[in-house]
Amino acid sequence: MQTNKTTIRKKLIIRGQIILLLILLMIAATQIVVNILKKTSNEFVIEYHEINAIQELKLSLYQLLIQANKYSFSYNPDDQTFFLILTHQAHQKLSDCKQIITKSHSLQIIDDFSQRLQNIENFSIMFFSINKEDKSGRQRDVLEKINQEINDGLNQLDIILIETNLETEAYAKTNKTVFKHSTYTMLILGVIIVLVFIIGGLNFINNLTKPIQDFVDTTERIISGDRNIKVNINTGDEFSILANSFNLMLDSLEKTTVSKSYLDNILKNMFDSLIVTDNKLMIRSINESASSLLGLPKSWYKGKSLSVLFGKEIITQQGEHDINSWKKIIKNMDYFLHSSGNSIPALISCATLKNDSGKIDGLVIVGHDLTVKKEIEQKLEHSRKQRQIDINEAQEEERMRIASDLHDGLGQMLTAISYTTEEFQYFDKANNDEREKLINKMVEQLDHAIKESKNIAQNLIPIVLKDFGLIVAINNLINRANEMYDINFSFNAFDYKERIDVKLEKALYRICQESLNNIVKHSMAKNANYQIFKQDDFIVMVIDDDGIGFKVELLEEQKGIGLISMRERVNAFEGNFSIDSQIGEGTEIIIEIPCIKS
Repeated sequence: MQTNKTTIRKKLIIRGQIILLLILLMIAATQIVVNILKKTSNEFVIEYHEINAIQELKLSLYQLLIQANKYSFSYNPDDQTFFLILTHQAHQKLSDCKQIITKSHSLQIIDDFSQRLQNIENFSIMFFSINKEDKSGRQRDVLEKINQEINDGLNQLDIILIETNLETEAYAKTNKTVFKHSTYTMLILGVIIVLVFIIGGLNFINNLTKPIQDFVDTTERIISGDRNIKVNINTGDEFSILANSFNLMLDSLEKTTVSKSYLDNILKNMFDSLIVTDNKLMIRSINESASSLLGLPKSWYKGKSLSVLFGKEIITQQGEHDINSWKKIIKNMDYFLHSSGNSIPALISCATLKNDSGKIDGLVIVGHDLTVKKEIEQKLEHSRKQRQIDINEAQEEERMRIASDLHDGLGQMLTAISYTTEEFQYFDKANNDEREKLINKMVEQLDHAIKESKNIAQNLIPIVLKDFGLIVAINNLINRANEMYDINFSFNAFDYKERIDVKLEKALYRICQESLNNIVKHSMAKNANYQIFKQDDFIVMVIDDDGIGFKVELLEEQKGIGLISMRERVNAFEGNFSIDSQIGEGTEIIIEIPCIKS
């Protein structure tokens, strides 16, 4: 942690070290250039002294040459002394050259030069020792040798001068190159230092100001109500530590406090109506649901009394009750007053609102709109009454059918038997043949009556179902339908091997009866199929026909008592009942009922 706290300081030190290193490099380069320039300057001085010494030596030789040429015309005895003095000066100048001239030159020339001066001196002594009147020409020969030695010496000195000039030019070129390169080096290093200083400075300033700006922006967004924002700073220095601490603080605030926008969203999206009053029972605020329910904008209700919610009669005794009493009164209310004056049924609850000091600061009223519920209850009640009427009517129709069957069928047969019995009483016993015919007629009429009574009993209570089970009972129902009607009924059972609950068997049998009656009365079908399956824990029954069909969505409007009765029987056993039918395409009914074993 201590290392992180000094990160910015370390960054400053590193940047300072980089700049210091560049400055040291510039100083070192400058020192190298100065040393090179100093060395070349020293070489220039040496070469200057060399040239000066050689020029002095050449001047001495020229003086000797001039003096020797002068002796070609005339001389006196004092000239010998002067010539020796000049020769001695030349020796002195040569001695100076030996001390100044460096080893880079041909030192052998300088060494030979001493011998040459010695030869000049010897020749001069010889010259002056020859008699002036000597006509043999010896004096002229000696003078020519002196001149030759002097000219050869001058040529040798010119060679040294040429070498010195070449060295001087080389030093000048080196000095120029060093100066040029040093200038470029200084400029490049200077530019690098400036760029490093500028870029590094701007980067460092950006690294300091950007996190601060991020903190400012985040703070402004938090002030505006955005509590979900976080500071995202990964600089690896103290700002990162500060950002983490800031985010932890925001998380802590988020856990302990609720933002205004969060509360506003809750109130805005509440389905129930919410009304808040002050301690004088004046409306302080309402939510969107309350505004929509009551019919006026939220701003209209602010500052209004509770009379706009419940009517003026509830506020007539406002001064006689404290706020807790009003809470109980409002809890007993079962409506809100719409802006149009109509009452809106509602489930209303009320609670006191307390401030930080614990004192009551108003009421919080929550109301749940019961309009839809009331409408549904009214529809259900109307449907229940209508269905009861339809069931009663169906029962009456069934009674009428049974009465008709008893009257038209069994009743007529019994009447006929009664007439036959009376006829038998007054019949002549002597006529055995006629008597036998009458008895046979009576027996036949009794058989028809018994059969008719069985059919009536079978329609009322299927004895076969009780004794032999669902499959035999449905098969018997289908066979009788094929005998009675011009529709081809078929029945198939799959994987149905054991008896199930008696009540479930009755329900499935009655469903088959109802569907068969509907097919006969309404479908105009030629073929109808009944299938029953046993699948795991379900009984599946499929009934289809090729009749005229109908619109399923009009089932309720058409008051299809038979189909509704079938559906209610299935729902009673928590099964699924589905109908698929289109006009001209027949009808298919699929029933799935959980299997209840016997």
